This record gives sequence, C-alpha cells and structure tokens, in this order.
Amino acid sequence: MEKIMLFCVFSYLIVQISSSDASEHNVTLLRFQLNESITLNCSMTDNHVIAWYHQNPESGQLTLLIFAYVFMKETNTINQNKFLRVKVDRSRNTASLDITGVMESDSGLYFCGTRLMNSDMQFEKPIRLQIEDREDKVQSITDHPEEVEIKDEVTLTERVLMFSGVGLAVFLCFLVIIIAGRNIYCHGWRKGWTAAEHAGLNVQNSPK
Repeated sequence: MEKIMLFCVFSYLIVQISSSDASEHNVTLLRFQLNESITLNCSMTDNHVIAWYHQNPESGQLTLLIFAYVFMKETNTINQNKFLRVKVDRSRNTASLDITGVMESDSGLYFCGTRLMNSDMQFEKPIRLQIEDREDKVQSITDHPEEVEIKDEVTLTERVLMFSGVGLAVFLCFLVIIIAGRNIYCHGWRKGWTAAEHAGLNVQNSPK
C-alpha cells in the first residue's frame, strides 16, 4: 500500500513539474555542445536516496537515468551509449550528475529527486538542456527570407525557337488539312466517276 501511495505522489509531482514547463522562470536553462561533458547539480542535505530523470522533449516520455544511495560516494551506469555518473560532495551538499559525450537526444528536461528512507521524493527546479546549434537554426528559420529578384526576360534565341515551334505547328496543321481535303476530293471524284460509268453502261444495255 505504501508503494502505491509513493507512486501516486511521485506521479503527481512529475505532472506538476511538467505542467510548469510552460513557464521558463521555473526551469534552469543549460546550453551545451555535442560530444562535450556536462555536470548537473542537485542539492541534498541529510537525504539518503537520489534519483535523476530525463524527459524527452518530443515524446514527453520520462526515463529513470540513475537511482543511487547517498552513502555511496559515486555510482556508475551505462545508458543509451553514454557514461553516467553520480558524484556526491558532502562538503557542498550536492549530488551532481556527470554526462560524458552529450548527444542530441540528451536535450530536454532533467529532474533531480531526493528523499529519506521511507519518505516521499522531493524534486528541485528542473534543468533544461538545449543545444546551442539548434537555437541558431531556429533563428535562421524565423528570419525573413531574402527577396530574390525574378527576371522575366526572354533571350532572342528563345524567342526564335518559340516562334519557330509555333510556326512549324501551324504549318503542319495546315498541311494535314490540305492532304485530308485532297484525299476527300479524290475519293469523291472517283466515286462519282464510277457511278457515271455504271449509269452509261446501263443506258447502253437498255432495250431500244
């Protein structure tokens, strides 16, 4: 029963943090470049458990990256082909998350949660990782496109070819009409000549 209540409280906190994503004042922005190493800091006092979560900016899926106990100085794990490490500094009361070889898929929101044994998880202000190059690309997309002068000029050669093609088409059409008319005339003339021959023969063969 306690696990179910803990899960419900954790889910509610995640929803509340995610819904506050619309306000950039509630998010710590951290820009990075590809393939570099970064460190995300998380405050802790007497808490014994720490967990780091990552929310994908496209799918919104929340993934548990590391779950560690504070009495361990550091813990290592491998996730999505990158090396993750939680380093605890008791003098500064911090439990930082080190990411080596940052990739584009690492952008998004990071949540740090800490708690005592058998208590609810407490989350700090989320950290947003943003690629520096992506911001430049967004600006370049939003910039007004340069006006391109479109010239509607036709060269002399293009004019000659264009009018030659039109003239050739008209000539071929006229030639087809002449040939068709000639064939019709010849066919009619032959048909009339044949009819006249038959009429002449009938007159000659008729009884006088």
